[in-house]
Amino acid sequence: MRLQHIGINCSHCKALACALWNNTCIESIELEDNGLVGEDLVPIINVVRTNSNIKSLSLSENEIQVVGAMALDEILRETTCLTHINLSGTKLGDRESEFIAAGLQNNNSVRWLNLSHNIIGTGGSKKLGRAIGDTTSLQSLNLSWNHIRMEGAVGILKGLQKNNSLINVDLSMNGLGFEGSLALEDTLRENSCLKYLDISNNRINWEGVSYVAKGLKKNSTLQMLKIGSNPINMEGCYELLKAVASRKSQILHIALDNIPVNGAVLTVANDIMKARQFSITHGGILDTRDVVGIRKVKPEDPITIVVRYLGTVGIRIIDLFRMFDSDNDGQVSRREFIRGLKRVGVPLSDRDLITVASRLDKHKKGFISYGLLSNGVRSHIREERKEDKRQEVKERNRLEERRRILQTELPEIYKRRYEDDLFMFYTSHSSSNLVTPLRSSTNSTHSMYGKQCSLLPALESGKASLVSIHCQNEAQKTTRFENEQTKSTNSTNKMQSPKSIKRHSLQANMKSNDILRYIQSHLQRKKTQASFDLSSLQNIDT
Repeated sequence: MRLQHIGINCSHCKALACALWNNTCIESIELEDNGLVGEDLVPIINVVRTNSNIKSLSLSENEIQVVGAMALDEILRETTCLTHINLSGTKLGDRESEFIAAGLQNNNSVRWLNLSHNIIGTGGSKKLGRAIGDTTSLQSLNLSWNHIRMEGAVGILKGLQKNNSLINVDLSMNGLGFEGSLALEDTLRENSCLKYLDISNNRINWEGVSYVAKGLKKNSTLQMLKIGSNPINMEGCYELLKAVASRKSQILHIALDNIPVNGAVLTVANDIMKARQFSITHGGILDTRDVVGIRKVKPEDPITIVVRYLGTVGIRIIDLFRMFDSDNDGQVSRREFIRGLKRVGVPLSDRDLITVASRLDKHKKGFISYGLLSNGVRSHIREERKEDKRQEVKERNRLEERRRILQTELPEIYKRRYEDDLFMFYTSHSSSNLVTPLRSSTNSTHSMYGKQCSLLPALESGKASLVSIHCQNEAQKTTRFENEQTKSTNSTNKMQSPKSIKRHSLQANMKSNDILRYIQSHLQRKKTQASFDLSSLQNIDT
């Protein structure tokens, strides 16, 4: 059933839920891009939980919110028929992803899940990684266009490393980066079921691609790898192709879109094609060594080159200056200084030699004295040592941060609590307006919060069934009482005073409060029983 882009609202969702309650023909529901929010979607989600004929559910381009995520958690825990779920573009964040992960961890039916174009960050990624590692039915997962990076990327890849069912995974348009490349090496080495992997546009550079190549060399199941639009140089492409050329590799296609290659890379690709079925896509052929992802090396300071060269040839600073100072007046002009450096064979260009002379002539007098030369060289060496120490500390901190990220442990997924059961009960009975309403003497309909709701049957089952039955009985009693009161006061209805109307409204509100108290007592008993069961298990273990 396709109801896409037609702008249905909350009332339509309730009517649709009633129509689907006993339907045995419809197997797919698509509600893409209708501007629905979490409370609007709860009735549809509850129907999917109870209707065993519905196999596919698409809620893309709506807004799930926490309420809808909690409802999805429940159906994922209970359903045994739902196989396809599309939650693309539903503004899922870390909090919502936590509920999706909790349901997915306890599900054995969903085979296809689309969570692309959302805002899943580090926290949600780690929870999803834990669920991915535990699930045994999921075969296709799309997490493209999210905020998966750093610890989140490592969490997802660690989950894939443990998974034994996923065949197709799309992680494109995220930020795996160098840390993700390191984790991906272990994933490719350990995983034995993955066949299609898309990691394009993930900031995998020349430094990280070598680790991906190492993992590919040990992998024997992957058939298609998309790694295009990453800053990979020619050397990185060559390493990837050499890994694919190994006998253990089963790669049939590798996509290097928007990455140029050279003749050496194509030679390896042609050798693979001669040995077995293989194809490659790339961003063009360029006869150069480095084009994309070139290593940017900081140019070395010219004075450092001069000092190192003088040390190599065994010339002291004072001896160098005596060679330049032909008239022994203790100073030389810039031109003489540059000419002298060329004479001793310093490997610098004319531009760099002019730079050295200008930096030693601090006062801009046009000449360089021995004191200026020796002090300039000495201060430069001192600053260079300080800079080396700063770079060493920076590199050490960077390595420690990478080590910390790679040691990320997958956290325990969210567990349902008493307060969440109470919240979900209120949501499914009041926000979704699926409970038979309580009527006041003025024939206005009320929900538990005193808001209006439509006369629809309850769609929930399972844990809240006892409470639901009680609510329906209370509502029927209230309706019967109101009918009797209406018959007895029909003739004097016009003469009724405002105080009497207020009194009848208070009676209806009192009955509503009784139901709320019953809900709280029921869930409190449930909480007490759970605590007792836990203590009993602990006593048995001891």
